[in-house]
Amino acid sequence: MKITMIKSSIGIIREDGAQTATFEIGKEYKSQGKWQDEIFKGFIDMGAAHEIGGNAGPTETKTVKKAKKSKSK
Repeated sequence: MKITMIKSSIGIIREDGAQTATFEIGKEYKSQGKWQDEIFKGFIDMGAAHEIGGNAGPTETKTVKKAKKSKSK
């Protein structure tokens, strides 16, 4: 899983939880295993990060409809 941070947050960076670090706004981070996927999902759930690439949900797009030309007689 890859994420990009939209808010700086503190999280663990070792599986045993013995070390923490600041995940900085605007930076991308790649998961190092299932344990870190859970940390990243927590960041996403609290609105501090967005998932990118892979299985990330589609981004919202707007479609623009063209106006039909009317025929004048």
